[in-house]
Amino acid sequence: MKKQIVLLIQILLLVFLAGCASMQDSIYRFGIDRERSKSDLVLKTIDVEGETVAYLEREGKGETVVLLHGFTADKNNWLRFVRYLPETYHVLAIDMPGHGDNVQDVTKSYDPVSLSRGVGKTVSAIGMKRFHIAGNSLGGLVSKIYASEHPEKVITLGLFDSAGVTSPTPSEFRIALEKGENPFVVKTRDDYDRLGEYAFHDEPFLPWPVHSVMARKYISRNDFNQKMFADLKSSIVFSDESAQRELLAGLKMPVFVIWGDKDRLLHVSSVEIYKKELPMVETVILENCGHLPMLEQPEESAMHYAEFIGKHPEP
Repeated sequence: MKKQIVLLIQILLLVFLAGCASMQDSIYRFGIDRERSKSDLVLKTIDVEGETVAYLEREGKGETVVLLHGFTADKNNWLRFVRYLPETYHVLAIDMPGHGDNVQDVTKSYDPVSLSRGVGKTVSAIGMKRFHIAGNSLGGLVSKIYASEHPEKVITLGLFDSAGVTSPTPSEFRIALEKGENPFVVKTRDDYDRLGEYAFHDEPFLPWPVHSVMARKYISRNDFNQKMFADLKSSIVFSDESAQRELLAGLKMPVFVIWGDKDRLLHVSSVEIYKKELPMVETVILENCGHLPMLEQPEESAMHYAEFIGKHPEP
């Protein structure tokens, strides 16, 4: 009888916890929907060669801005940033292949070149001919590759703490990798919190239960994320400095670089590489900001970016 009571308590506890997770997910989705609505962004999908690709769109009568998120992130990273872009711009925030709401296929490679081609197919399917493109972290590297291969389609290139150059001063993330530690390995809630400490300097307010839901997502996706990270590391532009310089040399459009001075993932000294390799580049360094300026300082980063693309309209 005692064992039956213990078993019943365990079953009730599991049911309660499952209900809590379901409730958290519902509250999280409500919060995301509210943030999207405040930025006039609408969730849409499109079929791209038999796969459903998710993206956010804000209508606008002016030029188009395509925004790409970073590694393991998704289109929602741009929600608050878009709110501060002039309403004339037509905005697309796209889930890159293997990320966000898109399919996870272990048989495919998610190296930066493959991601760039996937993004290219998506913007073509949506019908975009010429646009500004900007990306954060891995999304910045993917944007650089796309811009170098399709200069006729890119008005300007925006790089937000972009991957794809080897900083003169190694970042804490790079040092960790050299020691055999990868902050992107997320198997526990503590791992998730540690990754957040790398990504943010002054983390913006995120209401309950955002962190709980995101931690569960990261933990559930960890194996696939490590597969994608292996694909990223296999790319020559991940660590080969000559390949990185060659990629920069192929950028013929106006380039904007913005960086948080407290970035622990990609060191701010990376900006010096861009200044050296791209003499006409425009750079901004945000004080007391980490790896995600569009989340930590959305208004200021959007203001700088809008000012830049405003100076370089479609000819």
